[in-house]
Amino acid sequence: MLSHITIRDFAIIDGIEVEFGPGMTALTGETGAGKSILVDVIGLLLGDRGDAGSVRSGAVQADLSAGFDLHPGHPASGWLRAQALLDADAGDGGGERTGVLLRRVIGAQGKSRAWINGRPATMAQLKTLGQWLVDIHGQHAHQQFLQRHAQRALLDGFVEDDVVRRVARAYAALQEARLHLEEARSRLANASDRLDLLRFQTAEIAELAPAPGEYAEITAEQTLLAHGSEVLSALQGAHEAIDADGGIDPALGQVLSGLQEAVRHDRRLGPVCELLESARIQVQEAGDELRRLADRVEINPGRLSEVDARIAAYLRLARKHGVEPDQLPELLQKMEAELAELDAGDAAVEDLEQAAEAAGREYDDAAAALGSARREAARRLDTAVTAAMQELGMAGGHFRIDLQTRPEETGPHGRDRIEFMVAANPGAAPKPLSRVASGGELSRIGLALQVLASAEQPVGTLIFDEVDSGISGAVAEVVGRKLQDLGRRYQVLCVTHLPQVAAQAHHQLQVTKHRARDHTRTEIAALTAEARVEAIARLLGGVTVTERSLAHAREMLESAPAASDR
Repeated sequence: MLSHITIRDFAIIDGIEVEFGPGMTALTGETGAGKSILVDVIGLLLGDRGDAGSVRSGAVQADLSAGFDLHPGHPASGWLRAQALLDADAGDGGGERTGVLLRRVIGAQGKSRAWINGRPATMAQLKTLGQWLVDIHGQHAHQQFLQRHAQRALLDGFVEDDVVRRVARAYAALQEARLHLEEARSRLANASDRLDLLRFQTAEIAELAPAPGEYAEITAEQTLLAHGSEVLSALQGAHEAIDADGGIDPALGQVLSGLQEAVRHDRRLGPVCELLESARIQVQEAGDELRRLADRVEINPGRLSEVDARIAAYLRLARKHGVEPDQLPELLQKMEAELAELDAGDAAVEDLEQAAEAAGREYDDAAAALGSARREAARRLDTAVTAAMQELGMAGGHFRIDLQTRPEETGPHGRDRIEFMVAANPGAAPKPLSRVASGGELSRIGLALQVLASAEQPVGTLIFDEVDSGISGAVAEVVGRKLQDLGRRYQVLCVTHLPQVAAQAHHQLQVTKHRARDHTRTEIAALTAEARVEAIARLLGGVTVTERSLAHAREMLESAPAASDR
């Protein structure tokens, strides 16, 4: 519930503070006095766009604030706590009321700042919070009911939120599933040529079957095979030079024999003999190794041709793919991995097709459930609006919501086409609201719809800004009583120029404009019981207040059902 509003330097207001109570409060005053300023202020505090034009002329900034009391368990309390916008010692919704203070400052240069409970807040946060606090119905709100999307939104207000949200979620999931499927199909189509190329190239390299390190091995083998004769001749020649008569080994033997005799006479020759003995042993070992190597040398022209051919295949494929020959095994591995991924695309598309089908079935179920709930809500609304039309001076008229399901349509709001139909006169067939209702009839039907819709809102404060325009007399009194009845369940603020409506209110605020030589200012004051009589009389009789108009005003106030609540 709105508890108070403080306004500084806004429009033509210097500074005022207004307190509000429960029930219905009528806001009255002369035309042009600024009755709708409070509505504008509340809109700004709940995230409406503001500009420098709203700052009072000559002021640095406009400073607006409003306090709200939330009942225990109010959904806004949990949101405020989750956003860290609620004091730690504030009511937690378990049994205490929670206070909320909104403030907004708009500078003369157009810059705007906002706070929730003293903490900086964004416009988006104000708008979100506002959805739980206030429901505003403007002077021309009934015009929106000529638009089908507004008609659908109003009907959905009488359907459980979970049913409506389920369709929106199902549609979003269906769109996402379809998008993923199309992307996968597109990738698969674009990869078709790449897939064919990879399959050919992979098969070509796989036929060679390159192994890591193989290229280095076969190039070394090729060198040996290509120069086998030369190597064998060198090995054999070296071996003969060591072991043949007159070779290195026999010669060293003769030298050692001669020196060994001399050692007996000259011991200084001993180390030399040892060196020569060691050298002879190493020469003998070298000769043995040369013989073994010569035995292993292969003179195989056939094997050389095979190795040459494999090396040529390595080089050809390496040039073709722009890599080094020894990188072919790694290239084959990468190609096979990419090929496997692309081959898996077919399976992925099948999985995504199944997911899209499942999302489609979920959407079908959700849309069908919403359609069923809408039909039930439409029946209730048909009866309620038709009854209200009788009270609002449209005797014999009736209202009907035409609901047609279009199976071929898919959207976030379901598959139903909704149109408000009305017959303003007895016996007439219902036709679309936009084609039947006159201005006055539309305003009365729209008002009935707004009042009914407000009764379904979770907010605590309902504001009606001159929604009673276009009506008068007994109909105006009926409107006042309907708003007063809403005031027994909600806090209702009604900006009105009709005495029949104002008289039904539990409280009345008077807006007065004062003109001085250099400026104009607006004041808002709560009226006492006697002051209300004069204010109602002025609404009845104009500038001159007569005893008759005063008596009439007093009678209206005393006969209003709200009189017993004051």
